[in-house]
Amino acid sequence: MIGIYGGSFDPVHLGHLKTATSIKNELAIKRLFLLPCYEPVHKGSLKYSSDQRLKMLSLAIEDFSELEIDKREILRGGSSYMIDTLKELVEIHKEETICLIIGMDSFVNFKTWKQWDEFSKLVHMIILPRNGDQPNHKNLDTFKIADNIDQLRANSNGLLYFSNAQLIDISSSDIRGKIAGNQNLDNLMPSSVINFLQKI
Repeated sequence: MIGIYGGSFDPVHLGHLKTATSIKNELAIKRLFLLPCYEPVHKGSLKYSSDQRLKMLSLAIEDFSELEIDKREILRGGSSYMIDTLKELVEIHKEETICLIIGMDSFVNFKTWKQWDEFSKLVHMIILPRNGDQPNHKNLDTFKIADNIDQLRANSNGLLYFSNAQLIDISSSDIRGKIAGNQNLDNLMPSSVINFLQKI
């Protein structure tokens, strides 16, 4: 199985990195790709440029070598629609099951995504836990809920799995606030990324 963990990574932080590593281990995923978007459709404008975000990701995975970066949305440019990316990935990784990893906030709003009802034909979807209120309905019309990891392995697509990964409560918006206030970023980001941010 291959994992795809998309986001703006504006900037990347230990929440992203430790969550991705945890999911990779939980599901025994062979390769897990961090997929930075070029231009997010469901968020406002980004603070850091594509080149800066890619550089920070590259520095970050020096400490998290089990993770990889997929640059296709950055290279494509324009608005980043996950459905277009997944269609490309399914063609490239024909022999592999692909797991799309999204946060609970994205899951709650999933039916606003472009061609949301096509995703189940391409991938399994892995939902990360979150603090606070949980959604009333943990199902989607097009996906069946998987009770365990073996079911993900036995099927090539169409399953929804709620991860047991430990929740790491760090957000990029909080970090941007700390950067603006010149506050300490230790224990929130890899030191290499902190050093890079201090130079730009």
